[in-house]
Amino acid sequence: MWISALLPLPVSALRDSLKLIKEEFIMSKPMQRRDFMMRSALTAGGVLLAANQVLAQKGKEFQGYYDVDEELFANINRVAKPEEKTTLEKKHAPVIEAPDKVKSGEPFEVTITVGEIVHPMGATHYIQMVQLYVGNEPAGRVDFSHQFNEPRASFTLKTDKPVTLVVREYCNLHGLWESRKQIALAD
Repeated sequence: MWISALLPLPVSALRDSLKLIKEEFIMSKPMQRRDFMMRSALTAGGVLLAANQVLAQKGKEFQGYYDVDEELFANINRVAKPEEKTTLEKKHAPVIEAPDKVKSGEPFEVTITVGEIVHPMGATHYIQMVQLYVGNEPAGRVDFSHQFNEPRASFTLKTDKPVTLVVREYCNLHGLWESRKQIALAD
């Protein structure tokens, strides 16, 4: 009997329990809303317990739809070796397009693209947002819809001192990624 593999009870005890439940709750009276809710909750709980029991017997944990590297969510991810980028880094590290030097107080354009290889945007794997900081100060944020957007954003900034642009982007499967670029003042 398949149910005996799910629970550590003898089959006879399980059969007696089910018979008692059937006689007590199912056959004795018409189903009321409260009874229905209670039975539904008990059934759902039993299914969850049985699934965990089966997974435990197989030595596995529940993984969800995708195998996700949990290390990617532990910290902010950065490119380790810029001259030897992995495919993951090429698709996830933000690319900052901005002049190396700007005139004090004059506006300049900053364009951010997620990845040298533009990150795909699908229903199950997408870039959720991009944030731009000037030093530690937030300068802008763009939230993306996987249906309509490419992971690209443009901002117009101005500064009166040398700054570091910091860009962070969040991928739903691969976590938070960061890139930086120094901006100097032109003479």
